[in-house]
Amino acid sequence: MSRNTSYKKDVVWSAIVVRSAVFAALVLAATMISVYTPITEGYFNLGESMVYTAAILGGPYVGLIAGGIGSALADIILGYSHYAPGTLVIKAIEGYLAGWIFLRLSRLPGGKRRSMIYISAILVGGGIALAGAFLYAGLYGGSTELSIWGKTVTFTIPLGAWLLVGALIAVVILYIGTRRDELLGVATVSMLLAGLEMVAGYFIYEATVIYSLGLGEMTNPLAAAAEIPVNLGQVIVGAAIASIVVSSVWRAQR
Repeated sequence: MSRNTSYKKDVVWSAIVVRSAVFAALVLAATMISVYTPITEGYFNLGESMVYTAAILGGPYVGLIAGGIGSALADIILGYSHYAPGTLVIKAIEGYLAGWIFLRLSRLPGGKRRSMIYISAILVGGGIALAGAFLYAGLYGGSTELSIWGKTVTFTIPLGAWLLVGALIAVVILYIGTRRDELLGVATVSMLLAGLEMVAGYFIYEATVIYSLGLGEMTNPLAAAAEIPVNLGQVIVGAAIASIVVSSVWRAQR
């Protein structure tokens, strides 16, 4: 390896470290904006918006470092340290996936990229609709609780609403990716696909670790499904905010 090549690699990794530190602070700040979920001892937050922004603008490694460290620190500071180990892994993978998927899709030729947008729209929209239909209208059929300003709000989401939400998300992805801004559509798809890993990861963590520790108000492992609507909402809101931020940065750079 030449000295010049070694120098370039050092510069690249230095840039990654600096960007990761900045975005980790932004992830931490966004995650601190939260709403408590009593049944699982978890919380809704805006952290996803900065995890996705870090991954799209900084790349998969920045998404991995900032997503994992920033989110885990927020868990500790907010008093949810029992979530910190799971968050470190789950959010790191989510950040990496968002950046990695974006890089792979954005490098595809135009025709293949549009095809992937269509496929992803069906997968994301259909996955959300099926998850709701299976866990809420079928197997689990439970309700979700949020604690807002000291008051607990309990709500259920019926089958029809899940199907409608899934269809709307698919339509939005298709509109952004094929009619408005194809690259932004690819970024949005990348965020949402990575978000599904986060939703699945927390369901598994809550149904195993959190339940076995006796935390929250879960009467059985499947009660962890109560967090799914909260986490899906977190993904959707986070992707919407991140798309606006990313689009603004790209326009400023042009």
